[in-house]
Amino acid sequence: MFFVLSKFLGFAIKPHIWVLAAFLIGLLYLFRGKSDTVSLIKAKRWLLASGIIAFITGNHAIVNELYMAWEVPPSKERLHTSDSMPRTAVILSGYSHYDAVNDIFSMNEAGDRLVVGMQGLLLHKFDRIILTGGSSSVLKKVYYEAEEAGKFLQQMGFDSSTFILDSDSRNTYENAVITKRILDSLGITEPILLVTSASHMYRAKKCFEKANVKFRAYPAHHTVTPLRNYNLEAWLIPNPGSMNRLHALLHEWVGILTYKLTGKI
Repeated sequence: MFFVLSKFLGFAIKPHIWVLAAFLIGLLYLFRGKSDTVSLIKAKRWLLASGIIAFITGNHAIVNELYMAWEVPPSKERLHTSDSMPRTAVILSGYSHYDAVNDIFSMNEAGDRLVVGMQGLLLHKFDRIILTGGSSSVLKKVYYEAEEAGKFLQQMGFDSSTFILDSDSRNTYENAVITKRILDSLGITEPILLVTSASHMYRAKKCFEKANVKFRAYPAHHTVTPLRNYNLEAWLIPNPGSMNRLHALLHEWVGILTYKLTGKI
């Protein structure tokens, strides 16, 4: 039930949906307003609201400032130069796409998560990585991310003994719980390196703390523009990409709230 509800909320908080809903309501009142002055006034208000929502939620500068305040900054200790990294890394899911028709695995904008794991193995910083993530689909279970990522790593020449797959977890809470089971089964008690997107790190840390997993945070996939070199377009022209980024941020905030209300963190 929680899983299904979280998917519904994830859809409901899309800024694109807000813009479309306000626009459609405005059109509905507009058609009625041909003979109804009150409806015509409401139509203007809803259409104006649609434009305002699009302007604010698609504003690159505003969204970037929100990310600047929220994202966990990069670790000062970098993987390629450090000799004191944990020997086990846990890579949280959400970094790939899978084309089932053509059987093609590809990394998305959060692919830095998996790259950290690959880099750590290549540099012999890690003895193993744990890839977490089953199917996040509510109805049709066709893509189990950890399994496909494991196949991808084997195709890249990595030894299957260097990575462990968790294909059962569907969200961050389950990532932490199942990772704890895996670590206990292997007798690993030292801290692990927790790798996820910078904007997702707060919720991930809370879940792994709740699961009693000792870790060091290593945020990847930073999306901010730290120089704040905004041009006129960034301030004035709504950007669908910024709407997507805002949706991801809202998803985090709603996720944290629901996790707190349900005792998961």
